[in-house]
Amino acid sequence: MNHLAIVRVISAIALGFAGLFAVSFLVALASGETDQQMVFAGTGATIGGFGATVLLLTDKPKKRAHARDGLAVAILFWLIGGMISSVPFFDYLGAPDFLGAFYESVSNLTTTGHSLVDPALNPMSTSIFVWRALLHLIGAIAAVTIAATVFSGLNLGGPGVHRNRFFSEPEGSFFDPVPRVVRVSAILILSSTIVLAALLLSIGLAPRDALAGAVSAITTGLVDPAAADTAPVGGVLHSILIWLGLIAGTLGLVAIDGAGRGRVRAIPFDPETLAWAGTLVLITILAFLAGLPLLESVGWATSSLATSGIALSDPQQFSRLPIVLVLFPVLVGGSALSAAGGFKLARLIILTRRVALEFVQLGYRGSVQHFKFRGRRQSERTVMGVWVYLVGYIVACTIGTLLLSAAGLAFDDAIRAGIGSLSNAGHVLSGMNAELSQVAQICAILGMILGRLEVIALLPALNPAFWQR
Repeated sequence: MNHLAIVRVISAIALGFAGLFAVSFLVALASGETDQQMVFAGTGATIGGFGATVLLLTDKPKKRAHARDGLAVAILFWLIGGMISSVPFFDYLGAPDFLGAFYESVSNLTTTGHSLVDPALNPMSTSIFVWRALLHLIGAIAAVTIAATVFSGLNLGGPGVHRNRFFSEPEGSFFDPVPRVVRVSAILILSSTIVLAALLLSIGLAPRDALAGAVSAITTGLVDPAAADTAPVGGVLHSILIWLGLIAGTLGLVAIDGAGRGRVRAIPFDPETLAWAGTLVLITILAFLAGLPLLESVGWATSSLATSGIALSDPQQFSRLPIVLVLFPVLVGGSALSAAGGFKLARLIILTRRVALEFVQLGYRGSVQHFKFRGRRQSERTVMGVWVYLVGYIVACTIGTLLLSAAGLAFDDAIRAGIGSLSNAGHVLSGMNAELSQVAQICAILGMILGRLEVIALLPALNPAFWQR
């Protein structure tokens, strides 16, 4: 392992968090929130000073970094980033509860969005609200960057699943092309959020509602936990704009980049776009058969498939949906290069095509059949990688459910919490604030981080031989 490279990258990330603290400090200053000013200023100065000192005192490593070093950074980002960003939540929780604050920070950083605090009982200050939004944004950028670089470099899930035009295995250090991917992800996510927020403001929404809606849609998160239980305040136009934002967030980097490059016509024919459309139609039909009106079914299906859960209509109607239907879309998830959680559409495509190929081969035994994904022929290794991921995902859901049941949750709640945390779908955990004991919180935190590591990345991380190569 290249320890020096890892330390320098983590230090650079610490500087990034210091910038977030500075923004939140300015918000607290403008809002007159004295206590939060001190928290954001003190923590940001400490973290920023530490990161800058390490970078100044260390030289650029001469040893070449590899994808396994990128995996180490990815794991440390979710852990250390969660610890760093937990400090402002101590005051919000109203008690020196480190685990609770860590839960809040990890939930926002992974764009899960669930909160242990009922916002109706304990309204968020402006600076905390903005802090949640900033964590969603940095978490979405990190999720897309890690998928496009680390998972692509490790070849997790098979060739083609995380393949993209922004990253290719470098001849030098693995981290050399990563800043470019970060810039592209940040520009696309932030610009999409700004455009959507401006549109929401133009229809008369308050700045806070516009910020929450735009960030939640593009990052497929839940900045305001109450948004899962309240109808949009801006009427039909508000719902339509959030719906479009959720589509962009679900399809992720490939779709947003395609639109930015003027290749809008190619987006509907992308394999993941077609898979999303087909899955959306299926889930909409199931929701309609379960008793939801058609338009409400489309909105609910879009939000659930995005693993966001933000309500696009009256959420009181959603209570009639069975738990199996509630969990199905979040298990599917969005694009491989998006902040949405779940199994991912790309893997669903590969499995579906492989199953179809098996049926073809039943009639032509001994024939050699192949299939392509985005113009690239997929091998048996690809299919095996996806099958292993599916098995790992199922095992993780099962273990999470069992652990949460042992932690005191009712069986239905344990299933919801296990799948919701692993799929980074905070709305699935809605209403469980009081039921989550400290043990249950730890299980949910591990599930959220494991979901961002896409489960199977944990397997090489647990193998000592992987780090010694």
